[in-house]
Formats: sequence, C-alpha cells, structure tokens
Amino acid sequence: MTQTQSPALPGGPRVAVEFRALGPVQAVIAGRPVDLGAPKQRTLLALLVSQAGQPVTVDVMMEALWAGHPPPSAMTSLQAYVANLRKLLEPDRAPRRPATVLRTCTQGYLLDVDATDVDARRFVEHAKAGWQARGQEDPQRALSESEAALALWRGQAYQEVAAVPCVVPEVARLQELRLSVVEMRCAALLDLGAHEMAAAELEAFMKANPLREYGCELLSLALYRAGRQADALEVLQTMQIRLTEELGVDPRMALQHLRRKILNQAPSLDRRPTPIPARPAPAGSGGSAALPRAGAAGPPPAPDADREVFVGREAALRQLTEALASAQAGRGRVVTVSGEPGAGKTSLLRRFAEPTGVPVLWGTCTEHVTAPSLWVWEQVLRAAATAFPHHPVPRPVSELLDGDSQRTADGTEPPGAALRRFEAIVQYLTGLSRTEPLVVMLDQLHRADRGSLRLLAHLAESVPASRLLLVVSYRSHEAPVLAETLAALARGEMTRLELGGLTPQDTQALASAILRREVSSLTAKGLCARTDGNPFFLREMIGLLTDDQRLDDPHAAPVPVLVREVVLGGIARLPRPAVEVLSVAAVVGRHFDIAVVAGGVPVGIDEALAALDTAIAAGLIVEDQRRLGWFRFTHALVAEVLYETTGRLRRARLHRWIGAAADRAGTTDRAAERAARTARHMLPVPEGDPAAETRASMSIGG
Repeated sequence: MTQTQSPALPGGPRVAVEFRALGPVQAVIAGRPVDLGAPKQRTLLALLVSQAGQPVTVDVMMEALWAGHPPPSAMTSLQAYVANLRKLLEPDRAPRRPATVLRTCTQGYLLDVDATDVDARRFVEHAKAGWQARGQEDPQRALSESEAALALWRGQAYQEVAAVPCVVPEVARLQELRLSVVEMRCAALLDLGAHEMAAAELEAFMKANPLREYGCELLSLALYRAGRQADALEVLQTMQIRLTEELGVDPRMALQHLRRKILNQAPSLDRRPTPIPARPAPAGSGGSAALPRAGAAGPPPAPDADREVFVGREAALRQLTEALASAQAGRGRVVTVSGEPGAGKTSLLRRFAEPTGVPVLWGTCTEHVTAPSLWVWEQVLRAAATAFPHHPVPRPVSELLDGDSQRTADGTEPPGAALRRFEAIVQYLTGLSRTEPLVVMLDQLHRADRGSLRLLAHLAESVPASRLLLVVSYRSHEAPVLAETLAALARGEMTRLELGGLTPQDTQALASAILRREVSSLTAKGLCARTDGNPFFLREMIGLLTDDQRLDDPHAAPVPVLVREVVLGGIARLPRPAVEVLSVAAVVGRHFDIAVVAGGVPVGIDEALAALDTAIAAGLIVEDQRRLGWFRFTHALVAEVLYETTGRLRRARLHRWIGAAADRAGTTDRAAERAARTARHMLPVPEGDPAAETRASMSIGG
C-alpha cells in the first residue's frame, strides 16, 4: 500500500500516520505497522479514527469501552490508553511538547484530521475517480480505480466500534458506497469485453445483495453477452417478482427496456469497443456537464431506441407543462402526483422530464433497505452539483454529501444544526433557479424519512418566489402518513394530479403498440374492464394475448404470474382475520355485503368490519358510498386471485351458504338477489376449466 504523507503541521515536523479502518483498525507509521496494545486500547483508537476531526467526549468513550457499565477505575484506564496511544502515534515527540495527532479539547479528545491519512477517505477518492472515468467513457481507468478502492477493504469498516451510535451512519455510508464500487468494477469489465468474468462475480454479488437493481441489470447483460439468454431473462424475471411484492412497485425502466431488448435480441446489446477519449480540458476552458436524470441513486438510464410505450395522460402532462411555464415566469409551483400502485406515476414523471429542456434533479425514496436520513435529498443535491459544476456548493450541503455532518458525541446533532442545513439547501436550490427554471422531482414520497419530509415542507415555503418546479409522487392510499406534509405543501400554490385507470381508447393504443398489431375496441374494453385500466395490470395482461382466441375474449386469459404474485404478496401482509374475510368476499364477487360475508367466517360483524379496515388501509377494497354495509374490491383481479386460491370444495359450499344467507336476509337489492339466484341455480363448471369457474363466480354480487 502506498504511504501517504500528511501535510506539515504548524510549528512541527511533517507527520505521516496512516490509519486502516476498513477492517480491524491498524496504524502505520513510517511504513511500519504499530502494535496497538490491549483490545480496549484498539477499540478507543477505532472510535477516534471513525470521528477524525470531531471531538469525542469521555462519556462516549466510556460507553464504547465498557458498554455503559464502567468500573470505578475506568477514568484512570482511559487516561492510560490515551497516553499510550500518543506515544505510539508520535514516537519522536519531545517531552512536554503538545500532542499534534491525538489532541485534548474542551469536549474530550480529537484525532487531528490534518495529521492523519485514513484509508476510508482514500477509498472515497478512488470511487469518485472511477465514476468520473465511467462518465468519460474510460473503462480501463474506471476498472483500475475501482480495484484500488476495493483493495483497501479487509473486513467490516470500523469493526471494533461499528455498533456505537455515532459510528453507525458512517459504517452504513461506506458499505453502500462499497456495493456501488463493486457494480462499477463489473460495469467496467463489461465495457472491456470480460463478460464471463463479470457474470461470475455478479452472480455471487446478487446472491448476497438480491435487491440491487443496477447489479441485476449488469448481470443480465453479462449473461446475455456470454451466450446465456435464458439465464439473463430468468434473472430479470426473479428481480421483477421480488420488487413487485408490494402492489405495483415496478423495476426501474432500464430493467424493463433490457428485458424487451433481450427478447428481441437487439443489436444494441452487443458489445462495441469503447474508445478512450482525450482527457477533458482543465477547468475554465469551457464545456458543460451532462445532467444525470436520476440524480445519484444509480447511473442515469442509457439512451434507448426501444423506448417504453407511453399512452394517455394528456391532461396530466398539460398541467405539468403549465406549471413549468409558471416557474419559468418566476412563479414557482408545487405539483403532487398520486395514484394507486401501478398507475404509472413514475412513467408520467419521466415522460414529462425528457423534453423539458431544463435541468431536472431526480430523487427516489428507497423501500427495501433502510436509508439514512435525507437520502432522497442527497440524490437531488448530488445531481445539482453535477449539473452546475461552477456553482459553489455551500459547506452544510457538502458536509451532508460527504457524510461529515456535525454531530455531538452521542450521535445527535447540535441544536439548530438541522435548521441551518435546511436553510443552506433551500438557498442553494433556489439560487440555482435564479436565472433559469429548475425541476426537482421526488418519486415515491410515501417512503420518505421524517427528515426528508420536513425539508420538503421547508423548501415549499420558498418555491412561490423562485423558478423552482417541485414535483412529488406518492400512492393514494398512503396519503394519511403524508397528511402533515401535504398540508404544508397546500399552503402555497399547488396543483394536485390524481392518476386513474387508462381509458378504453388508451388501452387500445397501448395493446396495439405492445402486440404490434391492431387490437379491436371490443378487446380493449374487455381488457379495461378486467384491469380497471391499471397500466401495470394492463401490460402484464396484454403480454398473455398471444393468439386470436384470447384477443377476442381477454377474460379467457389466466391471471398473469406477476399480477398473482403481487396480489398474494399484498394479501400476505394482512392479519389472518382480514385474509379470511376477503377470501369469503371474493366468492361473493367484486361487490359484497359485509353482513352476508361475516356469516361465512368464524367472527362477528364487528370483527369482520375491523378486518376490512386493514384491507382498506392497504388499498385492496373500498367502501360503497351509496349502499350502507357494502364494499368492493379495488380491482376485479384481486378478487379473482383470491377466488382461485380458495379450494373448489370450499367454494361450492360457500356458494350454497351465501345464496341461503342472501335469501334469509330478505334483501331487495338487485345485486344481492342476483347473488342468491346465481348461488341457487349455479350450473356445473367443466372440470379443469378454472377460467370458466372464475367467470361464474365473478357474476355473483355484480
């Protein structure tokens, strides 16, 4: 490992102390490792290195060394550890001369950042250089930088103190960065033609990190280029099922585009030699930076000739365009886009962003991993720093991006620190929009952490007097968790867009484009009726219309596998009583009377209503506003999946019981009469024809 020398310190000789913290802590002086002594002494040094440049109080040290139960001699031992470390780190320091590496400060002790070289900092520098090389289409340098970065790792970062509260955020940041560097290395291998090597490494990587979408994209591409087309498609299918366990959570567009291109064996998937361009001109010689559309959440989507088929939403696009025009005129706007899962909120935002001609800063809230506070804003701010390289980044913003936010010894922020950071971010973003409009998009806001929501509300106060267009999207049934934030956004001039299902005309256009043949209006109406125009359900259903028979009768097609997995995944998260009630309700039909359904489950009417409350909160059913005690499934496909997962014998018994219950109720409601009549006179269904049995069931209850 190359020895890195520290700068000269005032009043003293040049100091070279290298710390290795990406694994068990080590100290290297003059090129030689130093024996750090007893385990607690090593732990103390690891804690100090993790907080280099920041004071560490005695209380935090006591907590880290003795887990909150220090012995009476703890202070004496701590002072001895500090004295020993000072001797080890500055062996040539003269007696009575102040320490320059491990210094005493009013709050406790501090490891001087200017007197040290920490491998964690060098890891970040290599990572940034690698990403820069990727952006300059220099895969060889990107590979070298990524390998140099990964070579610094010997185990868990700050291993001895990884669980100490003030160290946990830094450990998480470095680990996330490490995963991104692994992906960058494999991307460089692909660029250089090493497909088999990249595939082998990515297979192991994805087994350990199954939710990394960019890793999945790289693995699929590597397998395809290695002649394993079936394996490439299987990887994409597995990822899609995994991501859609939450109703309507689609993979990123790059994965969907890649699947279509693999199926079509698109020539653009074949490797082309990547020329290594000349190094960019020095700063000040002109030029501009490309704007990453997706912020820093991952590499921006590559240009794609096989663009996603997008239909409809003309009114929503028009309102977004009008809001942008208002921002251009100096009257910033806030736009909220809501809809059920799978309604196409993200697709709408991407469609709007492409032709705007103005910078678009994109942030997406994560779902499957716990992200640090303000993670979605870090994506936005990194994109801003890239898009406006000549605009100075305020210190609080750069500290947030570098993970150097000021914290007290117990891991919390000093009073007022969050407000000062919020003010700096607001001034930075509004300043960038001073001469030209700027679009900030926050996707999947219902997943945002509390700090991100507070910053959003704070920024919204300054939007009307700026050229900012602030666009956020969220799931409609998650609105209650955003009530406070939405109220804050509504205080200014806000446009609300609620996305419903696609119309039969839009469905016809979508099906015709995907199938590459003219689809009749009758087929489109059938598709629309079965899916309620939900774009996610529609796309999956259209993919099954492979012959003329299914085109003529979309109801004959089975429920798509992904739709089934999505529905069952949502059902599995409900309490068992709710699952029981919904299973019986699905036999009644899409519309059902809870008084009838409650008799088919071993609970009373009150318990059945309580169970339905959880299903309503999950967005699976809604209450009928015209008929007291009646409910309906939000999608016929949800009822259909539940119906098909109920045993045939139990379905037959429930049919008879529901018919008798409706008769006993003596109701005059037409739907209930139809349910009773169908249950009493239900014709036999051909054995082995679940679609016919499903259609018979779905008629019950209207």
